[in-house]
Amino acid sequence: MQALWKDFARLFTSAEGRIPRLAYWIGFITILLVEIVLRLLLGVPLAPIPADPFSIRALSFLIDAALLYPTAIVMVKRFHDRDRSGQLIGWFVVPYSVIMLTNLLGMSGDPDHMGLVEALLLIATTIVTLAFIVELGFRRGTLGDNHYGPDPIGRSI
Repeated sequence: MQALWKDFARLFTSAEGRIPRLAYWIGFITILLVEIVLRLLLGVPLAPIPADPFSIRALSFLIDAALLYPTAIVMVKRFHDRDRSGQLIGWFVVPYSVIMLTNLLGMSGDPDHMGLVEALLLIATTIVTLAFIVELGFRRGTLGDNHYGPDPIGRSI
């Protein structure tokens, strides 16, 4: 049981190695559930708006910031299984971080008064997120060993 917990914790804390699709989905769904539970417990909406008090926007920012690291780690390991650099997560992390910061400052997040830059960031983040879900969640990892380690499910070429 302790080894299982250690493997589960390492899924979210270490960018070393590779993970198969099942581990990616377990990580993705776990992070999503943690976010929903935190938001419900703290009374933070899924999408705060500039009219919300700063304390609500700050809590939303803290939840997003805390979950960005484990999300990035899971994505990096999955990219490794696809024999791709984990640096590709920058395409997600950079625009998402800008959205997080501008939402915190009350400069974005109002669907009735969306500026061009905010719309472009949201479109870019949405497209990258969907592409990553397909690439990481549905495409098979490379067979056998690759640059990032042994096949996580023991397949060989």
